[in-house]
Amino acid sequence: MPVPEPLLAAGTVLAEPAPPEIIDPPQYSVAWLILAALCVIVVAALIVGTLRITRGIERRIAYRARPTDVDTLKAEFLRAVNDLADRHEAGELDTREGHQELTAIMRRFVRRTTGHDVTSQDVGTLRADPRTREVGELIAALYEPDFAAASDTALRDSVRRAREVVRRWS
Repeated sequence: MPVPEPLLAAGTVLAEPAPPEIIDPPQYSVAWLILAALCVIVVAALIVGTLRITRGIERRIAYRARPTDVDTLKAEFLRAVNDLADRHEAGELDTREGHQELTAIMRRFVRRTTGHDVTSQDVGTLRADPRTREVGELIAALYEPDFAAASDTALRDSVRRAREVVRRWS
């Protein structure tokens, strides 16, 4: 390609282009590798820290929500009362035996929750003590079907009252 005349007239000399060279890429610094490793360590530490904190919170919530000893005893005796009702409905217990067993269950419940042995206390003593008044009232109501030759008190009603006493117990 010919060079235009005006450029030559200005007195400029054009040089030939430089031959093509292969330039090495710039080298990465070791600092970038160290920075990447530190970022991975920080992210891993954040994940582990978050898991430990949240598991600790969950563990504390679980311990706070676990039932107390009294709640556990209530559940145990509610199961015993329910088992008695199921056996009565299945025909394994008659009404009188059911009332006698319910009286024994309630006396054991008071002994296990308060520590006082009330298995041989009379109803008047149970009613007099404010801690055992509710159970004393229930046992007084259960005595008539316990000892009568015939009674119109249904075991179903006595079981319902026993459940209420156990649930309200503190």
